[in-house]
Amino acid sequence: MKKSILKLGLFAFISVTFIACQNDGLDAPEAQEVQNATVQDASQQFVSVKDVSNDPTMPQLVEKLVRQNNQAIAKRVGCTLDSDIGCGSDAAAEIEEYVNLSNCISFSKGTLIIPIQSREFTYNYSYYIDSDGDINMDQYQYQFDSHVADIAQRIAPNKIALVSANASNGCGRGWKVANITYTVILGN
Repeated sequence: MKKSILKLGLFAFISVTFIACQNDGLDAPEAQEVQNATVQDASQQFVSVKDVSNDPTMPQLVEKLVRQNNQAIAKRVGCTLDSDIGCGSDAAAEIEEYVNLSNCISFSKGTLIIPIQSREFTYNYSYYIDSDGDINMDQYQYQFDSHVADIAQRIAPNKIALVSANASNGCGRGWKVANITYTVILGN
């Protein structure tokens, strides 16, 4: 009788442990899976380009970007995105600050062309939202660096005089894909 109870108890323990391990696998990806995620090159993330040179709000945007660019030269933020930031507007603002204000993305800067010539480049980017609703954005900042490098390649022989990012970011556990639109003011 004691052996039966012992076997039954051992079976119950093993069953509970097995089920808990399976559920744990659903709660969070293996660290290796996140690290080994396929790194798409920027040309695969490219969505569209649109000429916005005739947009009536462009002079105001250029003026704003020139002001921000002058402040960014003196500022130079930490050059890494946050390692644990909430999804949604927090993550989008983090991306926009990294591109617009940090002066961390390096590219060959050109002199502003008059009349203003500008393009909007839209790219997809992917990220993982963990079990507590946060994103380790520092793991994905290479995407934004490579987007700007791809834009510089696409507009050659022109250069980027000014760049502004407008990011979107959705929430919900697991892998997500969102869009980021770069407004690029061309230079020579």
